[in-house]
Amino acid sequence: MSARLNLQTLKLQNFATFTNQQINFNEHFNSIVGETGSGKSLILDALQMIFGARADKKLVRSGSEFASIEATFTCNDEKSRAFFDIIGFPCEDDIVIKRLIYNNGKSKSFLNFQSCPLNILTQVARKFIDLVGQFENQKLLSDDYQLKLLDNFSGHSELYNDYKNSYNELKLLEAKLIDLQEFKNKSLERKDFLEFQINEIEGLSPEPSEENELKSKKDKILNYEKNQKTLNEINFMLSESNNSATEILSRAERLLDTISVDDSIHARFSNLKAELDDISFEITKLSNDEAPEDSVEEIIDRLDEYQRLKRKFNTDTEGLIQVLEKYQKEFSEIEVVDTEINKTMKAINNQHDICNKIATQLHENRVTKAAELSKSLTKLIQALNMKGAVIDIRISKANTLMPSGISKLDFYALTNPGEGYHPIKEIASGGELSRILLALRQVLSTTESISVFLFDEIDTGIGGETAITIGKALQEVSRGSQVIAITHLPQIANFSDQLLWVEKESVEINSEVRTESQVRHIEKPKMPKYIKEMQAL
Repeated sequence: MSARLNLQTLKLQNFATFTNQQINFNEHFNSIVGETGSGKSLILDALQMIFGARADKKLVRSGSEFASIEATFTCNDEKSRAFFDIIGFPCEDDIVIKRLIYNNGKSKSFLNFQSCPLNILTQVARKFIDLVGQFENQKLLSDDYQLKLLDNFSGHSELYNDYKNSYNELKLLEAKLIDLQEFKNKSLERKDFLEFQINEIEGLSPEPSEENELKSKKDKILNYEKNQKTLNEINFMLSESNNSATEILSRAERLLDTISVDDSIHARFSNLKAELDDISFEITKLSNDEAPEDSVEEIIDRLDEYQRLKRKFNTDTEGLIQVLEKYQKEFSEIEVVDTEINKTMKAINNQHDICNKIATQLHENRVTKAAELSKSLTKLIQALNMKGAVIDIRISKANTLMPSGISKLDFYALTNPGEGYHPIKEIASGGELSRILLALRQVLSTTESISVFLFDEIDTGIGGETAITIGKALQEVSRGSQVIAITHLPQIANFSDQLLWVEKESVEINSEVRTESQVRHIEKPKMPKYIKEMQAL
């Protein structure tokens, strides 16, 4: 069982010529009738606004701040409730949709007493409502719309969704390829720049602690030369000159031997001479240390290079390493772009094959179902008083993949036997288009989840026996869906389950004469009287 909604009531307050009106609908076939200008089309205008159509402030009744439109639908099956759960507006047994239209052009929308955006109402409309009128007659001339109708009839929504997903994936891959190719073209100059910068920083090969180590080495080398000079001078003063400390101490000790003194004095002289010899030995050893192997010039050059690159990139040593890593990564991405391009091209070819395979299945299904639909439509339009008319849905295969597959479709019709087939778009008669569209609705009402069909001026350009056949067809559609139709023809209205008789009158409000529309509900038993009145209009 498909999801179903039925329109129960429509409440209009200060909407155009309706001051305060509640319209109750039969669950089957409702005909909206009345004189021209009485306000019949306003009812469909209100329903279209309920389902997300643009609000028109001109429809706010003069002197009112806002107009209110409120529709209540029955929602008594699990699929319908599941749909409203999914879109975030759960329901129990009824669905209530409300629009407030203000005289400043603003509007508010409510679904199940919660504020909601218009696109939610549009989703509800796409799911449950179908408006059939003069504008929709023009939609029938669209190739895309014709293909959509055939797909609905074919019932291969799962296969079609598989194709759409695969086709979208193909488009994403193609867009990725374009981006990669553009990236490659733009990256040629960038690659040269990156290569130069990378070579420059790699030439230094910066390390976090090296700069401090180089400074220490430089100080050590510079201090070594100064220290060696000082040590040599000390060594000379201690032991190598004629007046060295060692020589002077030795002469003093010899002089001491020429006199008689306490032995402790001699011992102290001996200790002093031994200490001096030991110091002289240590100084000599220090002065003989090997010079550092590093060149102070090379160290200074390297430190200068650190300073130059840090100034150039406005960073410290850690920052230089990060800049190098960043440039190396970007350079690698440019280097591998050819590989990525080839990989993407292979993916595109593979995805194209997948799309083509699904599209071929779709096309074969469409060819089969087009023949079935042509046969069904031919039978129905002939029943709608288009004697001898034939519908021929023709399908050809396109050379390239399209968003809808590889099928190119045209609806052809033979409306005058002996004059040949012509595309439907070349048929001038609005009445013939209306009947073809009605026939489509009869066929598709069993395959679509549409709950409410709104027919606007379905009787354009017809009368007599044709009107009777259209009335029967609308009655047939109403067995599975709710039908609401505006009609001027009693032959059509006669098949209704209820007449909504719209009439306009002048009323005096606060000494001002105002036009006001009213709706009378005419049930089946009382309809014959009003059908006769329609015949007299």
